[in-house]
Amino acid sequence: MTALLEVKNLKISFKGTPAVKGISFELKKNEVLGIVGESGSGKSVTALSVLGLINNAEYGKDSSIKLNGVELMGAFNQTLRQVRGSKVGFIFQEPMSSLNPLHKIG
Repeated sequence: MTALLEVKNLKISFKGTPAVKGISFELKKNEVLGIVGESGSGKSVTALSVLGLINNAEYGKDSSIKLNGVELMGAFNQTLRQVRGSKVGFIFQEPMSSLNPLHKIG
């Protein structure tokens, strides 16, 4: 089974300071991934990078983010807008403002 989301060797830095140092993972259909770590360890930066929501970030040359086999690194905003919300969602750090107990997820 092919991966729906594939992140390879993701490296992100801000003004030369590393924030993410080469994380790789893949998600297949019906799989769930939790990214856990200390405050400031790059969890949110990793997730936001999948949706292209980070400004002024420097990415590693060999970093890759693919959704259904389509490379998202360097994708145009129009492509990313089609992905955001319809294919990939992001629950920000305060889930109570994002989740409604009356709506089913998934």
